[in-house]
Amino acid sequence: MRLEPPANEPSDNELITATLAGDESAFGLLVERFQKRIFRIAFAIVRDEMEADLVTQDTFVQAYMHLAKFESRSCLETWLTRIAINRSRDSLRARKWTQLSGVRGADETPAFEVVDESPNAEREVISREIYEAIERAVELLSGQQKMIFRLRHYEQLSLEEIATSLGLRAGTVRAHLFRAVHKVRHELSGWLDRGPSRGVSK
Repeated sequence: MRLEPPANEPSDNELITATLAGDESAFGLLVERFQKRIFRIAFAIVRDEMEADLVTQDTFVQAYMHLAKFESRSCLETWLTRIAINRSRDSLRARKWTQLSGVRGADETPAFEVVDESPNAEREVISREIYEAIERAVELLSGQQKMIFRLRHYEQLSLEEIATSLGLRAGTVRAHLFRAVHKVRHELSGWLDRGPSRGVSK
């Protein structure tokens, strides 16, 4: 949960009012206040830093263009999160024939490049394998389950925050999350039975 700005800083609503009155620097302060959070939300969905950065920029462009429609009785962070999720969905649809999430480019560092066989290096390799096993398991989820799982477990959004951002009931989000966790655990149980060093089957 984002902390409220210090007492000596203007509130979100004050910055919105100033922006609508023509003070563009006020919107810049809102961008600074929320951009890291919005980037993390976008990255949790698209799983690509460059794409998440584009989604973040687009989110604030959309927010600026429609700021007059924002109803101040709701939370600005929730509104921005909803925009970011929608823009992230659009981004995923735009690359629908590309394998989603966790894919390395040809110029990226290989997952396993171990030169030190010390116990610390071994633990690092195993930790990396566990992360990749979870990512592969998550990739088997439906689009909705995948998004909810990542927002809950990667970004630590509450069920209520996810429900509000996605326009769903909290009970529906809870049901999707339960099924997602069950599927991920089922996939990981098979991986653990085989042993970390033997990889993960798709």
